[in-house]
Amino acid sequence: MIEGNTEKTVTKPSALNKRYLTVCVVGSQALASIIIPVCVLIAIGKDAASAALVGGWIATLANLYFAIQAFRYTGARSSEQVMRTFYRGEAGKFVIVMMLFLASFKLLPGARDNAAFLFSAFFLVYGVAVIAPLFMRD
Repeated sequence: MIEGNTEKTVTKPSALNKRYLTVCVVGSQALASIIIPVCVLIAIGKDAASAALVGGWIATLANLYFAIQAFRYTGARSSEQVMRTFYRGEAGKFVIVMMLFLASFKLLPGARDNAAFLFSAFFLVYGVAVIAPLFMRD
């Protein structure tokens, strides 16, 4: 007894097939980069909030660069390009993080006094990149 059309097609995994996942992750990081400093501003003060704002945006901008580089190419025919852009994206992300931390400690008044808020916001926003895909639906 045959019921209906049971033919199945093979497709790429959903995360690779739809680029909106990366947009949602980086967007979630941008939202967290705004919410965290507002909470710090309410609870602690202006200097700590500015440090948290800078720390959150360091993480967001670095991951945005990585997302642009890493998801430039897809498919089996361009697998070498995919690997090259992943390495380029990760190396660029590392350089961006280092340069932005250096600039924030040189240019932001009170960054050394509020380094705990700067690094806490940085790591919290990076954590959003891990947690955000768990809440996203196809």
